Amino acid sequence: MSLDLRHATETIVFSDITYFWGQMGAGKSSIARLIDYCLGGAIQLSPALQAEFVSATLTVELERSTLTIERQRDGANVFASWTVGDEVQSVIVPARAAAGELIPLTGVETLSDLIFWLSGVQPPRVRKSKLKDDSKTVRLSVRDLLWYCYLDQDNIDSAFFHLEEDAEFYLRLKSRDVIRYVIGYHDERVADLEAELDQLRANRTARASAIESLTRTLDEVGAGSEAQIAEREASLKAALAEAEASIVDLRELKRVGQTEHAVDILARRTRRLGVGIGRLDVAADELLAARERHVRHRNEIETLGLKFRRSAVAREILGDVGFADCPRCTQSLPARPARCCEVCGQDDRLELTDAAEQAALELDIASRRADLDSAIEEIDRSLTRIRLRRERALDRKASLETARNRASEEADSAFLSTVLLKERERAALEAELQSLAWLLRLPDLLQQQRDALAQIIALELTLKEALKDARTSAEADRTSLTRLGDYFLDALVQSGVPGIQRDDRVALEPPTFYPAVFSSDPSDLTASTFTSMSSGGKKTLFKCCFAIAVHRIAALLDAPLPELLIIDSPMKNISERENRAQFEGFYRMVYALKAGELSETQIILIDKEYLPPDPALGLDIRSRHMQPDSTEHEPLIRYYRGK
Repeated sequence: MSLDLRHATETIVFSDITYFWGQMGAGKSSIARLIDYCLGGAIQLSPALQAEFVSATLTVELERSTLTIERQRDGANVFASWTVGDEVQSVIVPARAAAGELIPLTGVETLSDLIFWLSGVQPPRVRKSKLKDDSKTVRLSVRDLLWYCYLDQDNIDSAFFHLEEDAEFYLRLKSRDVIRYVIGYHDERVADLEAELDQLRANRTARASAIESLTRTLDEVGAGSEAQIAEREASLKAALAEAEASIVDLRELKRVGQTEHAVDILARRTRRLGVGIGRLDVAADELLAARERHVRHRNEIETLGLKFRRSAVAREILGDVGFADCPRCTQSLPARPARCCEVCGQDDRLELTDAAEQAALELDIASRRADLDSAIEEIDRSLTRIRLRRERALDRKASLETARNRASEEADSAFLSTVLLKERERAALEAELQSLAWLLRLPDLLQQQRDALAQIIALELTLKEALKDARTSAEADRTSLTRLGDYFLDALVQSGVPGIQRDDRVALEPPTFYPAVFSSDPSDLTASTFTSMSSGGKKTLFKCCFAIAVHRIAALLDAPLPELLIIDSPMKNISERENRAQFEGFYRMVYALKAGELSETQIILIDKEYLPPDPALGLDIRSRHMQPDSTEHEPLIRYYRGK
């Protein structure tokens, strides 16, 4: 990693084990924070970094390529570059917030996606809600996995990977998902089924939206079903046949026999349309009045129901209160007969508090409200139909008035004007029939969409059952979970955590995965948890040991957990002199695991004191002693002298 500073560039070299140790204020913790910052985290700059920091560049070895990440100070994006063959590729990618696909056909939207892609790992998907079976799935990010890879100094003794009950709800669920993912409860079969369900839900939503749009279109044109369209088509064909028959009859008549002018015919039809429009207006007014009554009635029912519930609650609260004085004027109340209200003297209506009657009344209120809602919806549909009919009638009336004006201006005979009128009517009917033809396809298309939606729903139900069985099968094997508990207990014992014995028992149960250590003595029911530990030092070791156990099980199962473990101040709150056994026990355990099970895991340690590993382990360890304002044991920013 390299740091671009105002007056220099600092290069930090890491090895299999890198150990930064020394005095406070030398920048040891800032190294871990800058690594996390390059990987998309937030950072609180120390005074030295506030004064000097410009950018940081981190090089990460991934499965497919070596990724270089450069992030500027206060930058929301990072500049990422990697090599494919002999070609260097680069992209500016958001550190956290997605802003669309950046590399075509890869799904890469954020730095986390890019790391997964270059690692050859499909980003794990988990349900957003654990309570709803139809909840959509969301991706676990590298940031979620890094909770178990970077134990920062600030939270190492105050939070347990967001698994404790008082942790933020959403973070607690995410942390549990990480554990499930690492130990194999979230296997490939589950992931595939969840991805299929996600796709089906998206298709179902699209189909439902299409059905809603088509239904709304048919309603807007006054053709809510195929039968209505067919009925309208039949009426148009009948009107067309009548118009053609009238034209034939007119042509067979003698011209002098036709005395009614087209103007008179059009005027008569216009008057009839006006009368029809008036009737539609009256019907609409009546429906609006009925709708208003229903709405008012519904509001009254809701108000009465609210009053009843308030009265019932008040009666329940005050029913057992004995009044000696009037609650209004504070005067002494006279003696009352039995079963009478002590305040008003009327019969005490105890039946109002009957739970069965109250439940029946609530059901009755809900039923009446549902009936009124249904009636209001039907009135709204009727008003829509009346509006469409009125608009069509107004258009027709305007067309007739235009035709009448034209006929008045033309100096044609009664015969010619009538024939021309019928010809125009026939042409209009033919045009409307042609325009109606495309509507005949809509009901068929609507039915196809409904059939497809029914198939999707049926398939979705089948996949839900298969997913349920797959989850049950994945969680039935407790081998990995049991081994995680054993690794945790082993780390606690090797670290010399006071009160923990080799024959103790670790309880680590889904869905919480919050570990508790119980004594082997059945009569001792006390549990040692992160929350119950009163010592800050014990909390620190407790958390560090669990992180090490997670990495051990990930290495055993070849789980896609980043092979990186950063522990900042495992001896926080612990004196290396007073607690020498814990100090040496913890680091010897880490070194032994690095030489064996965690040989592929890069470990970065930050602490006050340094304990070298046994040379016999043959570890590649790089230690750096750091002191502020020192030229022998230089701080992070070598030239800086300040706070």
